[in-house]
Amino acid sequence: MNIDQKLFNEKIKPLFIQAPYCSIATVHADGTPHVTPIGSVVLKDMDSGWFFQKFTKRIPQNAETCETATIMAVNAGRWFWLKSLIKGRFQSPPAMRLVVKLGALRPATESEGERFKRRVKIFKGTRGHKMMWQGMSAIREFEIIEYKPVFIGQMTRFQLQLNGS
Repeated sequence: MNIDQKLFNEKIKPLFIQAPYCSIATVHADGTPHVTPIGSVVLKDMDSGWFFQKFTKRIPQNAETCETATIMAVNAGRWFWLKSLIKGRFQSPPAMRLVVKLGALRPATESEGERFKRRVKIFKGTRGHKMMWQGMSAIREFEIIEYKPVFIGQMTRFQLQLNGS
């Protein structure tokens, strides 16, 4: 699907920002699929992004034999779904898949680390915050190959239009 800058900025990037986590699907060497939840996916621009890779075991293994993956973000907002169901349509995508080419693992820059810390700051006082997010230091970049919107029948007919047009 062709995506222009305005559509990316107004519909797609906000979906990935608000999604509590994304699912990243990779393929094992034997051809079986594997899905990993990642809470740090960031779209840098229309062509690329990155995510922190700390607890994943399969993504690095699978990237050795297949550098292509699919990342899916879902709008989990209750208000978004209730409003959409009442109106009978989604004004913005309820979910979006990206087909990506996984890049190499690299150290995170200070600004990338700070960006992630802002995202999880609300949980800073919890025991889990330290256990899960302290020491987030390795990033895997990706190149976006294709945008694949999730279509749910007539409910999604207006999801990728701007300003109701």
